[in-house]
Amino acid sequence: MRFSANFVKQVFKVINMKKIVGANMVTPPKRREITLRQLKRSDLPQRKEMIEDSPLITLFPEHPTNRHVFYLHGGGYALEASPFHKEIQAGMVATGLKVSYFDYPLAPENTAEITLSRTLAAFSRLSFLYPDDRFYFFGDSAGGGLALSVAQQLKAMDHPHRPLKLALVSPWLDLTLEDPRVALLQAQDVLLERNRLKEAAKNYAGNLSLTDPRVSPLFGDLSYLGELFVISGTADILHPDVLRLKDLVEQTSGTHLILESVAGMMHDFVVYPLKESEPYRNQIHEFYWQ
Repeated sequence: MRFSANFVKQVFKVINMKKIVGANMVTPPKRREITLRQLKRSDLPQRKEMIEDSPLITLFPEHPTNRHVFYLHGGGYALEASPFHKEIQAGMVATGLKVSYFDYPLAPENTAEITLSRTLAAFSRLSFLYPDDRFYFFGDSAGGGLALSVAQQLKAMDHPHRPLKLALVSPWLDLTLEDPRVALLQAQDVLLERNRLKEAAKNYAGNLSLTDPRVSPLFGDLSYLGELFVISGTADILHPDVLRLKDLVEQTSGTHLILESVAGMMHDFVVYPLKESEPYRNQIHEFYWQ
């Protein structure tokens, strides 16, 4: 079933969803591994690896392909993947893509140094197992920020299998949240609360500065990252991040960015089962197949 964005936004306002989400990002509930259990029960062909104690699950389409998406979920670096993420992954596999979902270490138990290091290790494992694959990244919200940080690190390492394309949905790229436009959008945002996000950001950064590119990739080198496809709603307090990303990329070489700024849409709307989401999911699939 698909709901309209306006209906969902009204429901979120009534139940004060951003208070709930904010509290859970700062003090996460018990880890339930919902997505991992969903994938285990699914009929999708899959292979599971462990990167230390973090699962890496590769999902295979019906017919072999060398187009391979490395999938990093959102959740403020603190929340587990939701059932909606599994739906996105299954949709990608249905188009013929190979998809590897990494259940990366979460805050506050872990910080950016551990999360980034292990995510790099997960990607290195994939590139070893599938050396002939063309790798693409997908990340939403915090996963979008992590995806961009990983891409920057791989470029600095001159990794031979770094991603050719990155699709980022409502990415969290600047954990300082100091852009003045963030505060102006707070009243419109039905999902995120700036003060709680700032607490979650400190938990994730640990001993690193919030302006360290390993934490906030907007402060890193944005050149020669390949093709970026970014989708963001204008009623999202993280929308200023993508506007700055666009401006910065235009001043660099070797990176091509397509930005879809969607009027009135909330944070991470593409991941939710909304009537308005389907065209953008299809655009992501087309982006990977171009």
